[in-house]
Parts: sequence; structure tokens; C-alpha cells
Amino acid sequence: MPALLAGCAGIGTQLVQLGPAQAEVVTWQGHGYEVVEVPGGVTWSEARAAARARGGDLTSLSSQAENRFVWSLVADRPSLWTTSLRQGQADGVGPWIGLVQVRHQAQEPAGGWRWLSGEPFTTSNWAPGKPNNLEEIEDYGHFFRVTGSSDAGQWNDFPNDGLRLTKVKARRPVAYIIEYTTPPKR
Repeated sequence: MPALLAGCAGIGTQLVQLGPAQAEVVTWQGHGYEVVEVPGGVTWSEARAAARARGGDLTSLSSQAENRFVWSLVADRPSLWTTSLRQGQADGVGPWIGLVQVRHQAQEPAGGWRWLSGEPFTTSNWAPGKPNNLEEIEDYGHFFRVTGSSDAGQWNDFPNDGLRLTKVKARRPVAYIIEYTTPPKR
């Protein structure tokens, strides 16, 4: 693959830069985790396509221990975070994770959530008041920080493209986390 296209995924006829060709993969309990930064922002669908193109998928956080571990990879890295502004409060919008709501199974706002891996959705770490299905378009999960909260590893529901929100001035997340069932050899 030409160097210019490394780390890119085709979205329609347009190429979108989705991160470096190689990022550090960290192993935990036999799985590999890679945090990919996308300074210009990325939709959930673009992040998932890029993760799959790299041989993994967006991460599933099926236990509190796994949630804490993956949170530790992103919590203190400001370049992986952007903001959403609502009623004068700027909350932290963190990396995409492999959490999706299946609409036809949903009892809004908290029903129908599942992990892309197919692991049971038995553990959650929603931020207070989340999920809330704001504007009835929030079907994807990401890490989230409520301004002033010290709670770690919380999640929020968000639309595929944060720019679609009208009640909140939001940006697209600028990172995503890939999980590999077998860590890649690089």
C-alpha cells in the first residue's frame, strides 16, 4: 500500500485519514488493544470500518476490569478527547468503543445495547443520565467525561456523526479503540 494511503479507509469514493499506519498495540488478558487518533474527527461507522480493515473491531468492554484497563489507555491523553457544549457545560467526548444500540430491539433509551463482539451486555458504566438518546439519534457508545466529575471510564450514547446534533454543539470523536482477539504481529 502506498505510504500516502496507509491508515486510510475508503468511504464511498472518498478517502478519509483514520490514523497512523501503525500504532502501539497493548496486550491484556490475551487480547490486543490499539488506540487510534484521528485529529480531524471520525464517525462511528468510519472508525469501525478502519478497525475491521486493520484486523480487529471496536473494543468491547465486557467487565469492569476491562473497562478500567482500556480507560487507562486513554484517560490522560488530551489529544484523544474533544468536547460537546450544552447549556454552558463542556463535557469530554472520548474515543469510540464497540457499543451499538439495535433500534428495532430498543426500549429507549437504555434497551437494545450490545457489544460488536457478541459478548453479553451485562456490565455498563454509563455517565449519570446516560444513555438519553438525545434528539433520538444516539445509537453508538464512546468514552465520556462529565465536567467536574472524577468518575472514571464512563460512557455516553452519541450519534454516528456528532455534527448532526442541534441541541448540543458537538464535535466528532477524535479517536477510537481497536480490540484484537489475537494481537497482531507488527
